[in-house]
Amino acid sequence: MDNMIKVEILSRELVKPSNPTPSHLKDYKLCFLDQFIPETHGGITFFYSSNSHFLKSDQNDNKNYCRILKKSLSDTLTDFYPIAGRFKDTSTIDCNDNGACVVEAKINSNLTDFLTRVNQTKDIHTLLGKLIPTLDSKTMELASKCMLIAQITVFNCGGVSISFCLEHRFCDFSSVMVFLNSWSARSRGGDGKIVLPDFVGSDFLPPQDMPPLPPYHNNNPFENRNTTRLVFEPAKISDLKSRYFTEISVQNKKISRVEVVLALILKSAISATRSSSSISKSEGADLTKSLLFQAVNLRKRTEPPLPENAMGNLFWLLPVMIKEEEKKNIEFHEIINEMRRETTSFLDETVRKIKGDEEGIGLVFKSAKEKKEIMESVGDVDTYFCSSWCRFPIYEMDFGWGNPVWVSSGFVSSLNLIVMEDTKCGEGIQVWVSLDPKVMAIFERDHELLSFASLNPTIMA
Repeated sequence: MDNMIKVEILSRELVKPSNPTPSHLKDYKLCFLDQFIPETHGGITFFYSSNSHFLKSDQNDNKNYCRILKKSLSDTLTDFYPIAGRFKDTSTIDCNDNGACVVEAKINSNLTDFLTRVNQTKDIHTLLGKLIPTLDSKTMELASKCMLIAQITVFNCGGVSISFCLEHRFCDFSSVMVFLNSWSARSRGGDGKIVLPDFVGSDFLPPQDMPPLPPYHNNNPFENRNTTRLVFEPAKISDLKSRYFTEISVQNKKISRVEVVLALILKSAISATRSSSSISKSEGADLTKSLLFQAVNLRKRTEPPLPENAMGNLFWLLPVMIKEEEKKNIEFHEIINEMRRETTSFLDETVRKIKGDEEGIGLVFKSAKEKKEIMESVGDVDTYFCSSWCRFPIYEMDFGWGNPVWVSSGFVSSLNLIVMEDTKCGEGIQVWVSLDPKVMAIFERDHELLSFASLNPTIMA
């Protein structure tokens, strides 16, 4: 069914800053934390209905519609000048104004029909991948070195999707939102405050002399992972908190909705991994291990706090080791308590040490070494990565035609990955989970999980 949906590329263009980057800004120094991120594009896709005033007045003039986006991008790149540059070495971006890649496309489907198929297919990311420019080989021939690759896809009905793929080595999701807020304000005609970036990362943690990371090869990310979408409605999240509250020892601290949802997903994933394993453990082995790496935004937590609009990978991958007794299943409250213990320890003891002095630099190196050692022992440890986009105003991203009707993570991962986003109401959570296909088959049938979450529910356009 999905192969009947065709995307036709109308143009590919490099958009350059409207004003040249001054010579004294030509070399942009990365933050030390950036240097541990491989060169790969992360992404997010916004869907807009044709019901807005903007599209109603211009839906027969898509060239004008794209022209506005490109002009506002050109102006935005003047402020976010590294995004128009190219990597020079392991610690530097050459801000040469070579530009960002913008793809114009059209699709032989109405928006509502497309989103209905998203609900009906088991291979969600293959369908959504038709809208993501980094999965198109011809686009990547032109744009492989670009920091930003965006695709504007117009549906038959006049609805639109916009996929933004930004180089992860330059920025984290918080930085992406700073950039998109600035671009969208200009696209609306400057009716809101133009957001400006703070390039303070290299002052906070200066880059270090270190060898380049090995290239990131993920030519077929669908090959060894399946991705599913879960939605937790606000009432179900409240039920989840209430059901397990008495079992959670967190010193009277409030448990967040992200914590309870993540704990339930981990519990189900760990249980599914156990069930799918055909390897019998020796009788002497009474413990198995699972490891969660959870991204923690550093901006408000450092001393002094970093600016809200600070650009860079200003997050910490917090490791949470979950030990499971072989004789019983892991309990929900054990996961919550371990997550909270590690978070509390990090906030109380570690985060203030992360700074650009000798101790801070040493701490980052030590953390990277420990992560590498753990990753090299993946045969003994099941590893999961989590990134939460909750509380970021993704449903307020208005480029001039109203708020999006739906937002989707553009992640295509070969890892065990959990990406969490707010639902449109702002209180529910949409979760994208990538797991081994055999594990996913069991995970999606977990009765406890499905009593709180809906599996790929209807998307309203």
